[in-house]
Amino acid sequence: MEFKICGITRPEDIRVCENEGSAFVGFINIKRSKRFQDIEKVRELVDSMKDKEKAVLVLEPESVEEAMESIEKSGVKNIQLHSLQAEDIDKLKEINVIKAIGIPEKIDGSKKEEIESFAKVCKYLIFDSMIQGKSGGTGKQIPLEVAAEATRIAKESNKDIKLFLAGGINASRIKNEGNLIKDIFDYVDVNSGVEDSPGIKNRDKIAEFVENCKVI
Repeated sequence: MEFKICGITRPEDIRVCENEGSAFVGFINIKRSKRFQDIEKVRELVDSMKDKEKAVLVLEPESVEEAMESIEKSGVKNIQLHSLQAEDIDKLKEINVIKAIGIPEKIDGSKKEEIESFAKVCKYLIFDSMIQGKSGGTGKQIPLEVAAEATRIAKESNKDIKLFLAGGINASRIKNEGNLIKDIFDYVDVNSGVEDSPGIKNRDKIAEFVENCKVI
């Protein structure tokens, strides 16, 4: 099972992620996040990477122009968006967009339309739990039956879409539900599940998480 490790704040954690084979490494530029890094710091961290193509810049911009400015300053070509509409994202040409979609306990007609609209214009979707209208950083798990319904909707709109599962991902969940998750998702996204504190990753927790991913 492939994975993304997000919320990186230190060069030493980049080394661990790279050595453990992380498909993507995420840097959060959203001020409400406990793992917030300004663009200058993101650029510094990304410059230290062996493979910069694996870097993901996590954003919550108010406009396409603001997103493009952050992209240009950071030098990162993969972005994870927690804002903007499908018509806005369609304007971000030559950018690999991972659109975060908050998944409630039940998918209604409005959420179905949201998933469909973003699936048509994005290369990736990441499903995370939603609390008070915000996705990301909740640490709450999405029930797999709900996640499976969301993936079905996305695939029906775009058979080539690649999908991430986030929210409460850790070594234990991969060990217990990894085979089921792999049948539904292309990637898992881990953050707090491999930390000692916000932004401070734990080498041993990462190793355990990765080992469980490898045996799936």
